[in-house]
Amino acid sequence: MSRRPLVLACIAALGLAGCGRADDQRTVSAVTERFLRAVADKDGERACAQLSDGARQALEHDESESCAKAAPEIDAVAPSAVTRAQVFGTSAKVDLADGRSAFLELTRRGWRIAAAGCHPEGGDAPYECEVEA
Repeated sequence: MSRRPLVLACIAALGLAGCGRADDQRTVSAVTERFLRAVADKDGERACAQLSDGARQALEHDESESCAKAAPEIDAVAPSAVTRAQVFGTSAKVDLADGRSAFLELTRRGWRIAAAGCHPEGGDAPYECEVEA
């Protein structure tokens, strides 16, 4: 499953809109922090609850096991302080102190992570993500 379409869509969405509301910025930061803590604590159920449906399905497909079993084993996802949260309509990007980022989308269940453990490939290249819808 190619990761490029989602990453390109997220980057395009981020470039099309202005800053989001402060409440949304706090919420996307909190969702990201909950996800990172859950992975570090090996709490697959709590980690999966923070993922979008697409990210959860992609993780299950990629790892050939349930999200709850796969999430605690995600590489390149570790607790790190949020350094910046940007909200653009129904998309968001959260940058972390370790240089990685998470991309979120506004769903019927609220803000959920669509891609995590993301880092730029270099220059203007798209992001490479550990988990991605």
